[in-house]
Amino acid sequence: MLRLKDKSYLKWVSSQPCILCLNPRCQAHHLTFAMPRGFGQKTGDQWVIPLCFPHHSQLHTCGKGEKDFWKDLDIDAETIATTLYQYHLDQKKSLAFFEDETILWVKIYNNLVPKHRKHVDFLMQPKV
Repeated sequence: MLRLKDKSYLKWVSSQPCILCLNPRCQAHHLTFAMPRGFGQKTGDQWVIPLCFPHHSQLHTCGKGEKDFWKDLDIDAETIATTLYQYHLDQKKSLAFFEDETILWVKIYNNLVPKHRKHVDFLMQPKV
């Protein structure tokens, strides 16, 4: 599997809402378990998802592995990353494809809302 690098894609993912709370200020989080990695290597950019800073930090400091983090939330982060990357590839093929991102919301965010309701306490962000 290729370890892709694509700065424009990372920028686009960072412009999407957090998949856990819909916060519009996000970072692109590389899924650590999506492909084999060497020492000091991240997974390819095709394996990123948008997370706000509090949830990105929570993921890294929760005291359990990343697979368990997503499993506890009943969220298939790999499928979300794959869906986002496929949208990006489709956008490159046709600029008109992204004029309406409704399909993206239906495929990713609308499917996550019921799962978030089950984990409201875990997903609450501290008031700053």
